[in-house]
Amino acid sequence: MLTLIMLESTDKMSGGHTAQLLERVLLLVGIHLSHSHLHLLNLVLRKGGHVVGYGLLCFCWLLLFRGSHWLQHEYMRSIQGTIHVRRMWWRAEWAWLAAIFTMLVATADELHQMSIPSRTGSWWDVAMDTAAGLVALSLVYAKAAWLCRQEAA
Repeated sequence: MLTLIMLESTDKMSGGHTAQLLERVLLLVGIHLSHSHLHLLNLVLRKGGHVVGYGLLCFCWLLLFRGSHWLQHEYMRSIQGTIHVRRMWWRAEWAWLAAIFTMLVATADELHQMSIPSRTGSWWDVAMDTAAGLVALSLVYAKAAWLCRQEAA
């Protein structure tokens, strides 16, 4: 995910370049959009990419922290079946670390984009990226809580 974010933070993935590519693809399939509609579609796809990408990045961080702790401390307990499902999938410290690391990557990405003439860095994007990570963490928490209820039933 970090490599993908790094590649998307280049000049070739600037809004102007992605708009041209999107226009070519749409024309290839026979769809003609006005300039304003093309600009709006490009914006929605780009911001949607931020949300999906940073949500997945945060999920990856959570899995990384979970995996390292799980392997060191709870592998045998999970094999024996003596560990609670929610503790296997969710801990607040893992979530906080995942959120912080996601925010740091988003900040570094936007600072990097400020140094590229065809790109603009935005603190709103950092907030959106961090929020996307928090949504991903909330979804994992909800799934862990649901599994916990299923286990108790």
